[in-house]
Amino acid sequence: MKYAIISDIHGNYPALQAVMEDMKEQCISGCIFVGDYCISGPWPDKCIDAIRAVPEKYVIRGNEEKYLENLIDKDQSHWTDGQMQVSYWCYKNVSRNNLDYLLDLPHRVDFECNGMKIHIAHSSVDFLGTYPFYTWNSVTVANRSRQGNRTPEQILSDMIDERDKDPSFQEAVAKLERGVYIFGHSHIQCSYADKNRDVYLINPGSCGLPLDGIQDSVPYTLMEITDAGDVIIEEKRIPFDKDKYIRDVMQTTQYSEANVWSRVILKEQATALEHMYFFLKFVEQFAKELGDERRPYALDTWENAFRIWDRKIEATEK
Repeated sequence: MKYAIISDIHGNYPALQAVMEDMKEQCISGCIFVGDYCISGPWPDKCIDAIRAVPEKYVIRGNEEKYLENLIDKDQSHWTDGQMQVSYWCYKNVSRNNLDYLLDLPHRVDFECNGMKIHIAHSSVDFLGTYPFYTWNSVTVANRSRQGNRTPEQILSDMIDERDKDPSFQEAVAKLERGVYIFGHSHIQCSYADKNRDVYLINPGSCGLPLDGIQDSVPYTLMEITDAGDVIIEEKRIPFDKDKYIRDVMQTTQYSEANVWSRVILKEQATALEHMYFFLKFVEQFAKELGDERRPYALDTWENAFRIWDRKIEATEK
């Protein structure tokens, strides 16, 4: 049995299309979808429709689905802040049928294939605890990329090598029973295999918003469970025209109605590096300096913070 594993689509339907086209050539038995299907890209319904059309699949919720759930039956006249604009836009532009589908999804799925147990959750925290995720993540990649002396592939290789030697990581893995553990959330494609214990970790990366520094491609992962119960993992990268994607996003109502969030996300698309984390830290400091305790951030605080932060980023990148 061979499965395609896809995570963190984030409303990027063209990227999902590219991955699904490649899947047609892989003789897969089914798909595993690992959460975060909407918010940040402007095609939520198309992404969900495509997932629902897959005949053989396992699908779980991610953390982004909670943002939409929290908006159900809320008074939209109060939706005047800047911070949550993209969630408001997505809520208004996803069909209620598709929203209900998302919110009916389980947070975790476990099944068995050829004698091998498969466990699926959106975050590695479910299996490994907090330390590995908060140490080896997209912020780490971005910070190391600023040093400028390593390629993205070398940075990822260094991180994986350090992770595998980390006593805290090894201790967490040692507690896992035999099986395959699938998760996403970090937006970084990586895998781990302890063949002596038959323990495998798979993160397919982010199909819709990769933050691993590798540009002009989007990732997903193939997992084959042989009749004998052996696990074969193949990490895939599919060519993707991000310049066209950025131009297309800029023509959407999401870009006009949730402009700040969209522009930060497009910086992430262009560079394949984390920006949102750093922007949110900047807004928090900016609001504190103003003495503004409103949360979510008010529209004027949100937009003024972005203008200042964007100028700094532009100056840094020149």
